[in-house]
Amino acid sequence: MKVIVMGSGVIGTTAAYYLARAGAEVTVLDRQPAPAQETSFANAGQVSPGYSTPWAAPGIPLKALTWMFRQHAPLAVRADGSLWQLRWIAQMLRNCTAERYAVNKERMMRVAEYSRDCLRQLRAETGIAYEHRTGGTLQLFRSQAQMEAVQRDIVVLRECGVPFELLGRDQLAAVEPALTQARERLAGGLRLPATRPATATCSPAP
Repeated sequence: MKVIVMGSGVIGTTAAYYLARAGAEVTVLDRQPAPAQETSFANAGQVSPGYSTPWAAPGIPLKALTWMFRQHAPLAVRADGSLWQLRWIAQMLRNCTAERYAVNKERMMRVAEYSRDCLRQLRAETGIAYEHRTGGTLQLFRSQAQMEAVQRDIVVLRECGVPFELLGRDQLAAVEPALTQARERLAGGLRLPATRPATATCSPAP
């Protein structure tokens, strides 16, 4: 079987690797002069199953209305009035309840954890190396309302067995001393010790 993979970023190259290992004759095409120059180049830089979060969440419909007037909105929908788009919007609204959010987040985390396990196996099999750290990540909250809102995520993290630490403002400086002077402007934070900041580019095995 001959397969053409469009794009030589993280997804394209790993898809090509597994296809070739399964016996396919694979050709990878990219419009850029080097691999990982588009989406992979500008990714969030984390291997973080615990942060897998669906866009469809409580409060998002109201926020989306305010984002319409922002130049750099985190979510933008170009309305075209098509039946397909109207159906998509209706489905998204149905999933913006707390119950559906919890179900969808748990499903996304399962997929993300599987992806993380595949990455570990890929590193062991090929010897590829990339820049990464093992200190975890710290999400900061500036208000008590944000601290309360994250509780729905914590329920899912606990059910999925993801290690986490919910920190008060007095505990933040112990984790990150640079926050000492900002203590009064923060309400707390959520630390995920298993999350790994990483780059998308890697070095081949020697």
